[in-house]
Amino acid sequence: MTDPRIEAAARALFATTEGEYTWDSLQSYYRNVWIKMARNALAAADAAAWMPMSEAPRDRTDILAKTRPDVYPEGHNRSGWNNRSVVIRHEGIVNDDLDMGWSVAAPVGYGGMPDDWFVGWRPLPAPPKAEVSE
Repeated sequence: MTDPRIEAAARALFATTEGEYTWDSLQSYYRNVWIKMARNALAAADAAAWMPMSEAPRDRTDILAKTRPDVYPEGHNRSGWNNRSVVIRHEGIVNDDLDMGWSVAAPVGYGGMPDDWFVGWRPLPAPPKAEVSE
């Protein structure tokens, strides 16, 4: 089963073409080609949207980061960290120039993650504005 978002992107890409065929009249081989192109385009767009960790703030500012898909081997008890978007913050540099690394921005006791665990980062969106009742 194809992810509905990827199929929707493939249909949108196909709709930009001119010709006698419709999406529904395409042979499954050609539909799959369009789906593969859409999957690759969406993956490239997602990868380009993440800024390098070297540019991330290191002042305890919470950021959204995406872990690499291969931080831990598949089947490892911590492989759940692979390919996740998590809110993290950099804990700073201590007196002897020891880099404390990245910590999950929550009281879960997990920290010390190095830059190379991450694909990249994004700033967090602004929190929703509270509605003021009159």
